[in-house]
Amino acid sequence: MLKDPDPAKYPARRTHRTYTAEFKAELVAACQIPGSSIAAIAGQHGMNANVLHRWLKEHHQSGRHQRLVCSATDQSLLTSPPVPAFIAVKLPATATPEPASNDLIKVELHKGAVSMIITWPCSAVDDLAPWTRAILK
Repeated sequence: MLKDPDPAKYPARRTHRTYTAEFKAELVAACQIPGSSIAAIAGQHGMNANVLHRWLKEHHQSGRHQRLVCSATDQSLLTSPPVPAFIAVKLPATATPEPASNDLIKVELHKGAVSMIITWPCSAVDDLAPWTRAILK
C-alpha cells in the first residue's frame, strides 16, 4: 500500500478554488490589454499563472470567459488605453564632468576566477579600503 489509510496523520485536505464567471472574464480582458503581464496579473490576484493561461486558451478556442458589457461606461473601460508603466524622461544635456585621469586610482582585484579593474576617484580614497574589503570577503 502506498498511502497510509489513517487520514488523521494528514493535516488538512487541499481545497479546489472556484472563481466566478465575472472574475474570469475580467482577468481574461485584463490580459488582452497590450503590454499586460499575465504572470503579474495572476500574482496580483494570488493565483498561479498557469490557471490564467488555461482561461486564455479556453477563451481563444471556444469564446468562453467573455465579458458582458452592460453600459457605455463599461465599454469605455474596456477600450481605454492602459496607463503606461514606464515614462521616458529626458535628462539635461549637461553631465557631471569626469575627473582628470591623474585624479583617479586604478585598482585590479582578483578573487578566484573573477577579476575586475576599478577606477576610483582620489577625492574618495578613504572609502576605497572598506569597499575593497567588502568585495573580497
